[in-house]
Amino acid sequence: MELFNEGQVIFYAEDKQLKKAGVFFNPKREFDRDLNVLVVSSLISNKSAGLELFSGSGIRGLRLCIESNKFNKFTFNDIKSYDTVKRNLELNKKRLLSTDKTVNNTDATLFESSSKYDYIDIDPFGSPVFYLDSALNLLKRGGVLAVSATDTAALLGSAQKACLRKYGSVSLKTSYSNELGIRILIKKVIEYGLNHSINLVPILFNFEGNFIRVYFKADPSKIKPSIGYAYQCYKCPNRVTKALLKCDYCGGRMHKIGPMWLGSLHNEKYLNKMISSLKKNRMKFSDKASLKLMNYLNAVLSELPVFSYYTTSEISSFLKQPEIKISKFKNRTVLSPKGFRTKNSFSNLIATLDSKQSE
Repeated sequence: MELFNEGQVIFYAEDKQLKKAGVFFNPKREFDRDLNVLVVSSLISNKSAGLELFSGSGIRGLRLCIESNKFNKFTFNDIKSYDTVKRNLELNKKRLLSTDKTVNNTDATLFESSSKYDYIDIDPFGSPVFYLDSALNLLKRGGVLAVSATDTAALLGSAQKACLRKYGSVSLKTSYSNELGIRILIKKVIEYGLNHSINLVPILFNFEGNFIRVYFKADPSKIKPSIGYAYQCYKCPNRVTKALLKCDYCGGRMHKIGPMWLGSLHNEKYLNKMISSLKKNRMKFSDKASLKLMNYLNAVLSELPVFSYYTTSEISSFLKQPEIKISKFKNRTVLSPKGFRTKNSFSNLIATLDSKQSE
């Protein structure tokens, strides 16, 4: 075991050689945990109850309790790392005096409680699908659900059979596979929510390599979810969300992807709450972390709420022209350093870019 420090928490976790024992800690995910603290600080009421189904070392739950100061009750659960979580709670006990803490070592698929929770976190190794029923049985009306997935081979199109089996969707390996993965994950979580008579609204996403995380708000409104299919041409970069057998640009055959979430990947109202909260509570984070969070939220908020993005490299390859600098495009995406969104059809986009290149 090594002693680590992150945010306002000190904790023990295993080094890489002992990773198989079950106490997972990835220091590269610090921004993700910063973002998590901000989500909870902004959208959860004071004196709330929280549940973490996969605590690992306990670092995420500890930071949420100490830095958000929103929970008077918090349950840590992990079937593999019960002793480590207890040890880390003891290490931080002076900062946790206002929180009633419970540590369980229950199989997350079987987790039950007589209480309901304002915030529930699902952060397993692999797919979260198997734990959604446990979480949704315990989520309060108006609560926040955080869901992570690391089985990106399935979600991003490398393992299509696994995606169909776990998520009930056809994935595809493309230049924008990370967005497809996020949308397929959102669709599955929303479906489970509907089975529990809970309308889940996606608030915010975070994608880091082999890690997808999405936050949902249990909204009392009964709006029909925007779930459907996308269609990708085999011959050209054209993709649409209207049913086409042949590409309306080149005539090529279209690949049907989904079903998936086709609505916005973020919620403007809740993101504005987070930005406002961050401005008022910058002291919760280091200057560097605060700036990174603000830049990320503003970037997500400014993204066009349209399906998919194009990359400068795929467009230049298709046009057989030198690659256009991404700085020339206004509607950038946080999902790719070379990605941009547009409301134009593919035909109009190519016509516009082609004419500019020939000027």
